Amino acid sequence: MDYKDNNTDNQHTSKLVFDEQVIAKIVAMAIKGQDGITTVKSNGAFSGIVGRGNESSGINVEVGETEVAVDLRLWLEFGKNAREIYTRIKEVIEAQVMSMTGLKVVEVNAKIEDVLSPDEFRDRLNG
Repeated sequence: MDYKDNNTDNQHTSKLVFDEQVIAKIVAMAIKGQDGITTVKSNGAFSGIVGRGNESSGINVEVGETEVAVDLRLWLEFGKNAREIYTRIKEVIEAQVMSMTGLKVVEVNAKIEDVLSPDEFRDRLNG
C-alpha cells in the first residue's frame, strides 16, 4: 500500500535564535585577556573588569536573524596603541561569534572612555 501525505502544506518553520546576553558573553570571553584592555566599562564602578563579575558589562549587542552588531565601552592601558587593539579585538570578536553561532558580525564599535596606568587603575579599584 502506498502512503500519500494529503497535508502537503505542512512546512517546517524551525529556527535557531540567540539571546543578546549570549552574544554579549561570547564577545566578553573573546576579548578577555587581550593585551591592552584594562577593563570593559560598566555602569557600576568597576563591576565590569574583564575576567571578574559580570563579564558582559559595557557590551551591547543587536542580534538579527543572520547578523550581529556590537558596541563596546572600553578602558585601555596607558601606552598601548588603541587602533591596533581595536583591529585585534574586532577580528577576534568576528571569528568567535561566527564560529560559535554562524552569525555574521557586521559592525563592531568601540568607545574608549578612559586610559589608565596600571597603578592608577589599582588605586581607583582599592580606593
